[in-house]
Amino acid sequence: LHILLKDFDRVCEKYGLRYYLICGSLLGAVRHGDLIPWDDDVDVAMPRKDFDILLRHAEEEWGNEKDIMFLNYNQMGNHAFLDYMTRIVYMKEEIPVNVFRKIRGKGRSDVDNHMPMDIYVLDNASDNELFHKFQTQFIRGLYGLAMGHRAYINPEDYANRDEQTQKIVKVLSGIGKHIPLSWILNCYEWVRKWNKNSKCENYFESNGFIYCIPWKFRKEWFGEGVRLPLGKEFRVRVPQNYEAFLRMHYGDFMQFPPMEARKPTHSVEASGIF
Repeated sequence: LHILLKDFDRVCEKYGLRYYLICGSLLGAVRHGDLIPWDDDVDVAMPRKDFDILLRHAEEEWGNEKDIMFLNYNQMGNHAFLDYMTRIVYMKEEIPVNVFRKIRGKGRSDVDNHMPMDIYVLDNASDNELFHKFQTQFIRGLYGLAMGHRAYINPEDYANRDEQTQKIVKVLSGIGKHIPLSWILNCYEWVRKWNKNSKCENYFESNGFIYCIPWKFRKEWFGEGVRLPLGKEFRVRVPQNYEAFLRMHYGDFMQFPPMEARKPTHSVEASGIF
């Protein structure tokens, strides 16, 4: 994870791109001065403008069978869908992680059991609450349709969700498998950028986990970012007001979780739903 993050930082510095460590990775930097000891992923976020520039340089930086591969959500092979997430993947060694298990048997196999780093995209969130709800529900609906192009859907993954959610997943994925994935993803790209040229006070993570897509984040929290130590030899970029970001996610973020919760979420033992 350190290798992935350091190389991502190198590329962002090279092209003058803004990014921010977020979620549990940011929590680790603030609370532990490093990644959380029991964590097994790393998350960064980029504003749309910076992400679009990154896309233009991804092939030259992480292509041609290098140790690190750039993997966009539409590159899972054989018209397979995992999620909306863009990633870089460490290809030099295999590690037993469950990240790509939902395309096993249908999509590409070269990335299976390789450690990824997630790149969230910060798109403009409409200041009109009704429009924002419509846009994000549209994106979530497209996600449900695209799930029909996974290798399988395990109902047990959604057993802790309400009955309506379970029914929606079943219906949308059943319909989606009859719709070309390329059509669904083209529609998604169009919808997520509806506010690209609008002046908005908040971001939303347009490629986030399906339940988190409607969340809003104040742009002023991010700014130009600041650097915090991540381990002994590396300083990583984080949101300017990282405490506000962490309070939104975790409340009292300096409080350690109970011992039984201190375990990886993407490992072989994990459910894959987090």
